[in-house]
Amino acid sequence: MQINAKQTTARLLLPVMLFGYGVFANVDIRPQLLGAVSQLPANVGQLSHGLIGTTLEAVYKTELPHREFAVEFVGAARYALFGEGRRGVVVGKNGWLFSEEEFRGAANADSGISSGVREISKVAEVLRSRGQRLIVVPLPAKSDVYREYLTDQRYASIAERRYADFIDAMSAAQIDVVDAREALLRAKPQDNVFLKTDTHWTPAGAKAVAGAIAASSRIAGETHFVLKDEPNRALEGDLVKFVTGARLAPSIGLKNEVVAPQTASPDNAGSIIDILGQDETFPVVLVGTSYSANDTWSFSAYLEAALGANVLNVAEIGRGPVVPMRKFLETSQQIQGQPTVLWEFPVRYLTEPALWDAPPPVAEE
Repeated sequence: MQINAKQTTARLLLPVMLFGYGVFANVDIRPQLLGAVSQLPANVGQLSHGLIGTTLEAVYKTELPHREFAVEFVGAARYALFGEGRRGVVVGKNGWLFSEEEFRGAANADSGISSGVREISKVAEVLRSRGQRLIVVPLPAKSDVYREYLTDQRYASIAERRYADFIDAMSAAQIDVVDAREALLRAKPQDNVFLKTDTHWTPAGAKAVAGAIAASSRIAGETHFVLKDEPNRALEGDLVKFVTGARLAPSIGLKNEVVAPQTASPDNAGSIIDILGQDETFPVVLVGTSYSANDTWSFSAYLEAALGANVLNVAEIGRGPVVPMRKFLETSQQIQGQPTVLWEFPVRYLTEPALWDAPPPVAEE
């Protein structure tokens, strides 16, 4: 009864708050508001939590001169009152946000695995024909690793099965793979391995996975790298924009997160070899997404320190896992030696319908 009473109160408060903002903005949009409200179900029992907020959000978005702030205001109110965000985010408990992409294809744990392994096998064959070795590093869903903050954990169970099936299918296809999920779960009690309000992992998560790669990849580098602390970075989580804007986010508990990145450098810098100069070679190439490309997470640095080898990072931000690999395959023959290629691959991309639309790689004759 108390929950229903709170929900009823919230349903009444949100329209009042929104209308109050309209008055504050000094814009007469009463006809538009009344028209929108008249389209709502007359039966209060038919009103869902977000229906009123969504309906009025559309009015404010199109009618108010201060549209950006209006949308942020509505989003903050919906989050504070109903625990909801806009399309693109799934709101969890205690301020945790999850990408809606992780719940795509949730009804089918096998979604995308068969086609994914088939296409990855083609990439492995191309690299093999060039004397290069592929190791796939599938990244688990954040909602799987931090399922305790989901309101419905059934989705996490599906994500867990998808990850295990993906690993098994690649192993059956004789594709080398590193279990990043196990490494993240093992490191989780010591520190957050994913950010609360962002899609990405933390440096602690990246470091754990780099260690797992070093333990299982048989890459034996001979260079000792020293890790150096860089200034802390405050960042707004990339999922916050699906709730509200930077101006209002702190007021509803979605504060900036602080990340402590590190860089890696050989501890023989300044030696006679370094002074005379030497052609730089890369025994390891890192291909992947923003998990690898963004130096905030320090993944490349942790790989160099863990593997004892220079890492050529060709990952890209905002391109997914496939496009950077396609681009790398066009130039991989120009790399000296026979490097090991690490392909960081978030499993959530398997359910992206257009993931493999780019032209397939061609093996060497």
